[in-house]
Amino acid sequence: MTSPIRKATMAALGADRRCWKEPATSDAETQMQRFGVAYRKAIRTRARTFADLQDKARLVMLCNPKSDTIEGSLARDILAMKGGAE
Repeated sequence: MTSPIRKATMAALGADRRCWKEPATSDAETQMQRFGVAYRKAIRTRARTFADLQDKARLVMLCNPKSDTIEGSLARDILAMKGGAE
């Protein structure tokens, strides 16, 4: 079963990808709005698994790739971790 965060992350990444392919018209604006909605949904939802946490980190890195910020540094550390530790 796919988690809500995974669904929202895939929707956000898909909308971001389509946004760059669309001509600079209202189609691109629609994709940007879809990305914003999916991003906000993923950020509001509580991460229950390590995979959800990694999906959130991917969105943070997509929106703010600077690693010198607290968010970027934490996202980079989460993505570098392995999920097998208990």
